[in-house]
Parts: sequence; structure tokens; C-alpha cells
Amino acid sequence: MMKIAVSSDNHLDVNRVPVDTALDLQADWLRRRSVDYYLFAGDLFNDYLKTRDYFARLQARVPQTKIYYILGNHDLLNHVTADQAEHTADPRYLHNRAVDLPGSDWRLIGNNGWYDYSFSSYYQQQAAVEAWKKVYWLDGSIDQHETDQARMDRVLQQTRVLLDQAQRDHKRGLFLTHFVPCQHLLAPKPVGINKTARMERFYQMINAMLGSNRLGRLLESYPNVKTVFYGHVHGVHPPLTRNGLTYFNQAVGVHKKRHDEWQAPTFAAQWKRTVRVIEL
Repeated sequence: MMKIAVSSDNHLDVNRVPVDTALDLQADWLRRRSVDYYLFAGDLFNDYLKTRDYFARLQARVPQTKIYYILGNHDLLNHVTADQAEHTADPRYLHNRAVDLPGSDWRLIGNNGWYDYSFSSYYQQQAAVEAWKKVYWLDGSIDQHETDQARMDRVLQQTRVLLDQAQRDHKRGLFLTHFVPCQHLLAPKPVGINKTARMERFYQMINAMLGSNRLGRLLESYPNVKTVFYGHVHGVHPPLTRNGLTYFNQAVGVHKKRHDEWQAPTFAAQWKRTVRVIEL
């Protein structure tokens, strides 16, 4: 029996959580529960180097637990190029990689993911979304030398290669990604959004950059893939099973006076509340 714990969207800098406090909390929790694998689905810091170094430090504290992570859009904001995000040699970085879980037929597959505007009514208006993104969305500062559609095409190609190999090897799959792989996972549209054209436009533009329906369709086409862990969207998102595939969200979210996404009073309580544990 293997015990796997999964978290995402801790946003330690935005939530003003001291690094040593988070390390103490998570290392102690993982140790006490004898967790075999700790997976992180992106958005730890607004800085790749801080994210990479954090997991190196956490791994040193819990050598009995294997740690793997992918990057979210926040991690990609600083100190990482597009090429580095694709080819970083960190053994804990799971993007476009697969790891077999010893003594089982399970394979862990990771990809950062991306978005292609398919959750939005602006899906066919690429230029309009790109212009809005440059002005209003923090991802506009991420190093990128291709369109969002081309980037998502690459995600799908990478994922298909790894899924095909898992199928040939008769492996059951666990998939780790940051962005939302299926529109059905989004929260219901808030009441009142369509009161004005400007509110509706902002809502649709934000949805454009949440994920891709194409990834969900691809994953659901492989019967050997059983579980997907994703992040990016905060708040309460219950597990959803479609075509034999179960999607789990385990985002901690952001705690601010004017925008509080937590269901618990402290970071420690919120992290413990949202961390997902499965046994295989």
C-alpha cells in the first residue's frame, strides 16, 4: 500500500507565509503520516527559483517521501525562461516526465499544462484575448515565444506520447497538471456577472486562461488513466468523475482581506484541509 499526498496553489508569498513555517508544517505532517509521495500541482511562489529551492529543502527534511512538482503560471513569472521550463534538470520536476511507482502497475505522469481559450465565448477571437491578456493578466509577463494555442498543442503532443507509452506498458496512470483540464470543473457562473457587458467580458476573458477542454478529452480517451490532480482554480471544487476518470482539485488558494478564498482561519489549517491523500 502506497500513500500519496497532493497539494497545489499554496501561494506562500502572496499569503505571507514564512518559508520555514511552511517547511516545518509540511515536513512534520508528511513524516507523521508516513507519506510515500508528495505531489505539488503548481503555484508555490511567484518565482521559479524559490519554488525549486523550497522543494529541495523539503525533500532534505523528509528523505523517506518522494517529492515531485510541476509549475503553475505564478511559478513561471520570474527567474525562468520558456526553455528552462521545458528542460530543467531538477529530478523533482515532473513536467513532461513519467515515474513508475515501485511494486505496482501505477505510473505517475506530469505536465504543467496551459490554456487555449476553449472555456470562453472568445475561443475563436485569439487576437482579442491576447490583447486583453497583455494589459490585464499577469501571464502576459511570462517568457513565451509562441501563441497560447501553439503552446497547448505542444502540451497535448507531449501528453499523448507519455499516455501511449503507459498504455503499451500496461500501466495505470495518475496525471498531475496545473491548469484545468475540463470546463465541467469550473465553478458555476456567479449571479450578476452579465449585468453589464464589461463584467461579462472580464468573466469570459478570465475563463479563456483557465485551461483546455482538449486536455480533458485526451485524458478521458485513455481507459488506463484513472486519476487527474489539477490546480489553478481556487475555492471548493468537488471531485468529478467522467468516463471512468476522476478529477481532483487540492488548491489552498489566497487569503486577503478583500478576497478570502480560504475555508479555514490559518494557512496550516487550510493546507491540512485541502491536501488530498489517496492510497494505492
